[in-house]
Amino acid sequence: MGIDSGSRAEALAVKVDRLRAVLAEDPDGDLLASFPPGAELDPSRELDTYHRQMEACIASGRLPATATVGLVSLTLPAAMIELYRLTDRAQAGDIELFGTFDKGAIMDAEGEVHRDDEHWLRIGLIGNDNFLVNLTTGEVMFADQYFWRYGGHDTSRLVAPDLLTFFDECMTGARYHEFVNDEELEDEDRWYRFLQDNDFV
Repeated sequence: MGIDSGSRAEALAVKVDRLRAVLAEDPDGDLLASFPPGAELDPSRELDTYHRQMEACIASGRLPATATVGLVSLTLPAAMIELYRLTDRAQAGDIELFGTFDKGAIMDAEGEVHRDDEHWLRIGLIGNDNFLVNLTTGEVMFADQYFWRYGGHDTSRLVAPDLLTFFDECMTGARYHEFVNDEELEDEDRWYRFLQDNDFV
């Protein structure tokens, strides 16, 4: 997005405040949505953890030694840091962010890791599927776990150029419907209907 992440985050802060205000009218929590206050993300801690995970994968033979290419120069994407400042452990409908940060593996249907020269960090879940952020480009990927386990049609794909865009469009905006099936979208208690009813889409 050619991140002006500060101004983008300011606009999203207004949106999050409005989401929190509207959700306050749902005291039973039927929407399964929450946007806790944000916090400062410690890049060195998260990257140290990532480095240890990579080194363990290499030591066990799961990844080749070439997977360390670019490892020492990695930084956390600016949009990831900004979003974490906005809301920590956010949940909206079936999507959860920032529960854990760990090495995101891009695999094929046989469970074999490939594209291991790229650095992906798992930052979110939707059901059994993962959302990964590329530590080099900042792009966000939807990683189809069903395909990895059982084969068939792979729906893994890049879904946003950065995490601020992902949060705005895919988690709290019109593109949320891309990640849930039609039956869920027809359920009036679901997150997408909430977004529609409150003019977030």
